[in-house]
Amino acid sequence: MMIKLTAYALLMSLALAVGCKQTPSQDPTTSTAPEAVVKDAASAYEYLYPLVVFGVSTEALTNVEKPTWETLSAPINQFMSVRQSRPDNHGVILPSTDTLYTLAWTDVTNEPVIFTTPAIPNVPGTTKKRFMMYEFMDAWTKVYYSNGLQKGLTKKTSFIMVGPDFKGDLPKIPNSIVVHCTTNQSWLIVRTQVEGLNDLPNVHAVQDQYDLRPLSAFGKPFTQPLGTVNPNIPVTPGPSPQANALDGEKFFTKAAEWFNKVPFPDEDRAKGVDKLLAQFGIVHGQPFDYSALSLEKKAAMGLATKAVQHEFDKIAANPASIGDLKQGWLIPNPHLGNYGTDYSLRAGIAFVGFGANLPEDGYYPFLVQDSAGKTLDGGKKYTITFAKGQTPPAGGFWSVTNYQNHFLIPGTTKFSVSDWMNPKKNADGSLTIYLQPTSPGADKELNWLPTSASIPMMTPLMRLYWPLPPALNGTWYPPPAIEVQ
Repeated sequence: MMIKLTAYALLMSLALAVGCKQTPSQDPTTSTAPEAVVKDAASAYEYLYPLVVFGVSTEALTNVEKPTWETLSAPINQFMSVRQSRPDNHGVILPSTDTLYTLAWTDVTNEPVIFTTPAIPNVPGTTKKRFMMYEFMDAWTKVYYSNGLQKGLTKKTSFIMVGPDFKGDLPKIPNSIVVHCTTNQSWLIVRTQVEGLNDLPNVHAVQDQYDLRPLSAFGKPFTQPLGTVNPNIPVTPGPSPQANALDGEKFFTKAAEWFNKVPFPDEDRAKGVDKLLAQFGIVHGQPFDYSALSLEKKAAMGLATKAVQHEFDKIAANPASIGDLKQGWLIPNPHLGNYGTDYSLRAGIAFVGFGANLPEDGYYPFLVQDSAGKTLDGGKKYTITFAKGQTPPAGGFWSVTNYQNHFLIPGTTKFSVSDWMNPKKNADGSLTIYLQPTSPGADKELNWLPTSASIPMMTPLMRLYWPLPPALNGTWYPPPAIEVQ
C-alpha cells in the first residue's frame, strides 16, 4: 500500500488549533504550543510509532504462562500455533485464513535462539508442495530476513538467530542458516498453508514440528519454562488499539523505553533523527524523564499524538486516500517491509497492516472502492470478475478474504475464496467472485465471499503468495469490484 503521511500533511488540519507561538497554560493536556514544535513532535511520533506498536504487542502477547493460541499469546521465545482462524482472534489485524500462523516474540539478548522447521511436505493427495513461509521482523518492523517455499527452501532447516552484538562461536549444526537479527527483539511469523477445515489435522502435524529453543538447549531434552504474568499489562483490547490509545506522555515514555532496547540505525542518525528526538528528551542510551520537559514540549507531544491519530482515523474511514489506487485496489508499495528512511510509509503500514511482509514474498492488494469510486458497503452486492487467463499470478496460491473493521466477520465459516478451492468458472473461462451479505445461489456459493451490513469499513484483501513477475512489475492488476444493482 502506498502511504505518504508527511509530518506537514498530518498537521495541516491543526493550523487553527495550534496557532503560532502562543503562551502555554499550566495544564499540558489543554496547552497550545508553537506550530513548528508540534510538527517536530508529530515527526517524532511518526518515527517512533512502529516501535511502540511492536513494544506494546510484545508485552501484551507474551504476558502468559503458556502458549495460548486463542489470544495469539506465548511467553517470550516460545511458539504459539493458531489452530483455526476465527472472527474472535483479535491479536493481530487482518488475520489470514488460508495460512495458519505460528508466531513467536523472540529475544536474543542473552543467547542465540534456534528455529527449526521440518521439510516442506506435499499437500496430501497432490504433487504440490504446501506453501510455508518464514518471516523475521525486527522491532522497527523491518523484515530483515525471510525464507521458505518462495525462496526454494524445502528441506529441514535450523535458523540460528543471533543478535546485532553477538561475538561468540557457534556450533556446527547440519542444514543450518545463521540469521543476523537487526534488533535483539524480533517477531517470527511462520505461515503454513491450509486448504479448508478437512486439512487442519495435516497442518497441525506440520505446526507441531516447528521448534524454537535457546542455543544452549539444542540437541538436548528441553521443556519450555512457564512465562511470567504481569497483572498490570492489559489483556484487552488488542495490542494495536492499546498503542493507539496512549496519550502523549504515555506514548513517548513507552517509545523512549523501547528506543533504549534497540540499536539506533546509522541511516536514521544521518537523517538527523537524534536531534529531532532530543528536543523531546529522548536520547539513545539515556533515561527519559517526561516531568523534566517544559510545558510547551509536553503540550506539543500531546497535540501531535492527537493529530497523528486523527489522521490514522481518516485512513481507517477512507483507505483510498492514502496511496496508489488501481481500479479501486490499493497496490502494495515496493518498499513494504524494508522502509529505509520512509518513516511515513512505515508508520502508516504499522497502523493498517502491522507485520507486513516483503512484496516478493506476499503481494497483498487491498480493495477500498468499487468501480465507480465509491467506498464499499457491506450491505450491497459486488462482483469481481477475472478475465480468462487473468487470475492472480502466484507461484504458491492466491486468495481474497473479506475484513470489516480490520477483522473477520462473525456469523460465517467462509472467509475467503482461493484458487485451491477450484472456484467455478463462467462459460467463457472467466472467474467471478461474489461479495454480498446473502448467498448468490447454491451453484455460486463456492465463489461467494460473505459480507455484513452491520460492521463498518469493508476492505477485502487479496493475497498472492509467492507473486510472479506480472504482479510485481505492474503488468497485472486486480479487476474492479462492480456494484450489482
